[in-house]
Amino acid sequence: MLINDDISILVLGALVLVFSAFIMQTTNGIFDLSCLSIPGIWYFSYLIIIFLPSFFVFYSKIGQYRYAYIYTMASALVTVPFGILFANIFLKFRPVEIQNYHRQPIDEQPRNILQFSTYALLLLISIALIVMWYREQTTPVPLFHMLMHPEQADELTMLREYSFKLLDSPIRYLYHLTRDFSFPFLILIACGNYYYSRSRIWLFLFMVASVFGLFFAGASIAKSPVFSIILLLLINLFILKGGKLAWWQIVVGVVLCLFFPVLVLMLGQGYLRWEGFTDAFGKVMERIFTAPSSIVYYSFEIVPERYPFQMGRCMGALSKLLGLEPTDIGQYTAWYITGEDYGTTSVSGAFVTELFGDFGYTGLLIGGVFVGVLMQWLHVSIIRSRKTIAAVVTYVLFIYFFSTLTYLQIVGALILSGAPLLWILYKSKLLG
Repeated sequence: MLINDDISILVLGALVLVFSAFIMQTTNGIFDLSCLSIPGIWYFSYLIIIFLPSFFVFYSKIGQYRYAYIYTMASALVTVPFGILFANIFLKFRPVEIQNYHRQPIDEQPRNILQFSTYALLLLISIALIVMWYREQTTPVPLFHMLMHPEQADELTMLREYSFKLLDSPIRYLYHLTRDFSFPFLILIACGNYYYSRSRIWLFLFMVASVFGLFFAGASIAKSPVFSIILLLLINLFILKGGKLAWWQIVVGVVLCLFFPVLVLMLGQGYLRWEGFTDAFGKVMERIFTAPSSIVYYSFEIVPERYPFQMGRCMGALSKLLGLEPTDIGQYTAWYITGEDYGTTSVSGAFVTELFGDFGYTGLLIGGVFVGVLMQWLHVSIIRSRKTIAAVVTYVLFIYFFSTLTYLQIVGALILSGAPLLWILYKSKLLG
């Protein structure tokens, strides 16, 4: 009977995969890889990082919890495409519009003094925040300490936590926003303007934004921020060139993305030889492709048996606006896995984990459809507007924001990330 149930789950997963792929291809033409779309990148990210690995997790576990886990992981490939389909019907959108958008040239006007001044002001404010962050550090900057004192993995982990997460500062969120949104945005804007105009001033601004942005991204030795900036640059160039990057350019971009995370692990462990490289590379690949789906499983051993449905308390800062006291299911899950309370350790999970932890299967149904509608509405809004440098950058950043739903909750990926600020900047046309 157990074997039959396991086979049924596999068959059900295959049906969900085929159904979701059909809907996504019908609504967005996702298999035309030269025409990247926001829903398409979300779909492939979720498929590769969450959905497919979740079956290996399912078959490696025993007991009742794995069924709630696999149903939740699979639910997004039903609810989100349905939301996208509803939006398509309402907006009367056709996939050919995506192809037309990517094939049309940049419709850019010469920069006026307001747009240039806005960019310069944002860059100066971002640099000033780096200086303020540096002055508020009460411990050595992790990047400098790692370069001068390698082989101190535990101490480097502590320094990383105190440099951002535990930093005692009233503007700590601004530092996060500067690192994870402002500098990537400014780097992409300068890159796009230089690619379009070949102006030396934009090349200079691109170099300044890149130097400060990459330093700030790597200062805490967190591996994701540097990885993200380089990946965003690669996607930005891919779209600006109409999907015509050479294979070797893509390979070089991927190598550069992985360079810093692998280097941090190698220096932290003091393994600078081939064995250290293979070990570090394996851990990075595990973190990207295995950990997000495997760690999330433990949430389903907790909810609702040990940790009742939170009815909106898992939504972080948004919970306070609803008059609720926020709870951190990720921190409880970390304690459940390790048996120890580290205080700051928290397990992040795909957005469906948050929806299930708050409202159960009802949350999965409504929340998944909502994400699909929102994603497609934003996508269509950009596609049907002028293709400017600022529009392309907005498109690239929303590709990234929605793809982070594979390991972040909705509030973290679509609100605290800076997405609302990005939309305001885009609609105001302050940068073109």
